[in-house]
Amino acid sequence: MTGRTALSSNGRIGGPYPTKAPLLSVSSSPIQKRDDRMRPPTNKEKSMMKRKWQSVTFLILILSSVSVAQAQNVKITPVGARTGDFCGTDRAMVFEDPTGVRILYDPGRTMTGGNDPRLRDIHVILISHAHVDHLGDTRMMQDPNSPNASCGFGVAGPAGISSPNTVTAEIAAAKNSAVIAGGPLATFLGVKIAAQLGSLNTAACPGAGLGNEMTVPRIAPCTAGVGLGAKRTVRHVSANQGVQIAAVSADHPNDLSTTFLTDPERTNLASNGISAYIGLANGFVVTFTNGLKVYLSGDTGLTSEMSTVVNGFYGANLAVLNVGDIFTTGAEEGAFAVLNMIRPAAVIPSHVNEAATTGGVLNPTSRTALFVDLVSAGIVPFGDLRDRFLPPRKIPVYLPLSGITMEFDGDAQCVSGCG
Repeated sequence: MTGRTALSSNGRIGGPYPTKAPLLSVSSSPIQKRDDRMRPPTNKEKSMMKRKWQSVTFLILILSSVSVAQAQNVKITPVGARTGDFCGTDRAMVFEDPTGVRILYDPGRTMTGGNDPRLRDIHVILISHAHVDHLGDTRMMQDPNSPNASCGFGVAGPAGISSPNTVTAEIAAAKNSAVIAGGPLATFLGVKIAAQLGSLNTAACPGAGLGNEMTVPRIAPCTAGVGLGAKRTVRHVSANQGVQIAAVSADHPNDLSTTFLTDPERTNLASNGISAYIGLANGFVVTFTNGLKVYLSGDTGLTSEMSTVVNGFYGANLAVLNVGDIFTTGAEEGAFAVLNMIRPAAVIPSHVNEAATTGGVLNPTSRTALFVDLVSAGIVPFGDLRDRFLPPRKIPVYLPLSGITMEFDGDAQCVSGCG
């Protein structure tokens, strides 16, 4: 049975009705219809309209706050041996969340001391493992702003003076930082921080709620151990949301130099050519409040967890990958990890153990240049059957030039400072 569409009594389109049924009568005059539309709303109608407007206003506020949060960027500033270059001993980077939380990663040997003016406030120090080039066994004795500053590695690197308590402890003591590392290493660093301050001990950082949250700034340094697969949250006291720091696997030795030990352990171990093991090495995945998820590899070789955990579970979209070779992944292995396992939106090479740039320009014969070509140009690294596992992707590579701040949005798109 076919139907027609009728006008209802208020002049709007009505539903279908049988063709043989009598048409609905539209008897209201235009004046009557106008009066009906212009009548004052009832209390019930007023209440419904009020609730609708409240809902719309609330939705607008939510969308506005989300837009503001997404528009904020994470700032990443390398702190290396020579300003404007990527040098052989460079490890340290400072990450600044939009809420103001400032995190120093693996200080190493390019700090001039606990009060290095380049550091400013440091709320958290992340330590991947106990090797001297990450803890810092020496304070750098050169002006990083000098054009003659050394940029090499090993004997060609910058001169330094011994830091018996570690540069990490010097910075934590000077900045009242929370030091986050593997449990045994965090305990060891607590002893060194106390020695630096001349105190009896270093307090453990608090960890409240499901996220093991602490607030910063702090009035005294503290240490926080974190195991693989575990996390801590650091929230600025002025913010409602914190930065999540999770520990992930790294395949690397974690022996402590006897330089940092006291006798008789120092003499006994050194005389036997061995050092003290201090738990497991690790990397980190740091989730910032704008949504950026940064994988800090630490020193590591290829591990399946780059795929299953770093990519699969955390979904890291920016990778800071150590590619110095010999003791960590090299250029080819690092490229394979980036393209096939971690699969980030962007990557920053680190720990390259060479003067990668001169005057901020990439040295074309360097290991770093090979890594950049393999990843950002989409060149297959092996030239054999292994390349069939690599997806046809080109990922931007950003060089960590000391003192040059890069800014990344929540999608790991570099919006400033990347050249």
